[in-house]
Amino acid sequence: MRRSAVLLLAAALLALPARALPPQLLKQLDALPPAERARVQQQVRQWRQMPADRQQALRQRAVEWDALDPAVKQARRAAWETWQALPEADRARLRATAAVYARMPETQRRALGERYAALDAFERDGWRLGPVLGADWPQLHGLFALVPDDQRLALLAMLRSLDDSARADLAMIAQRTPPEERDALRRRLLSMPEAARADWLRVQASPN
Repeated sequence: MRRSAVLLLAAALLALPARALPPQLLKQLDALPPAERARVQQQVRQWRQMPADRQQALRQRAVEWDALDPAVKQARRAAWETWQALPEADRARLRATAAVYARMPETQRRALGERYAALDAFERDGWRLGPVLGADWPQLHGLFALVPDDQRLALLAMLRSLDDSARADLAMIAQRTPPEERDALRRRLLSMPEAARADWLRVQASPN
């Protein structure tokens, strides 16, 4: 079942009183993979245990969400999914940075916002990958910006598994890899054992 359908099913279940579910909803719920079904059921239990004022506040947020422009919704969904994909260490660093940002004077926050807005789109996309990959993204962009959907998550996991030195070697290799050879390089990196990557990258990056 598509993610949008799962969300609609969860919304329908949340709207129902605590009684037997209609057969059609039961059929849809049973069709979900076990992990998705358990997650939806947990959301329903949590909803029904909430105080009425908390439920009303969430309903109001849902109304406000429905009123948003579709492009804004898409951007916020993408930001949330990106956040969920970050390693916990990156999220902790970003929370600490956000706390520092919140204490800055308004003029300083505005200046930082203007600097961010002035970045190229590919640089902004890179920073959404977290503070570690974001710093290296300008050098890695050419190799990893446009990849097949079936490679993206595995490639991000691979990049995050590399230490600073290995990523620097990879950045050097990326700069000199012709576009027509990039897919082969990505697939080779994914196919080799994790323990072998750093040594392989060091050899490939060294002067001939």
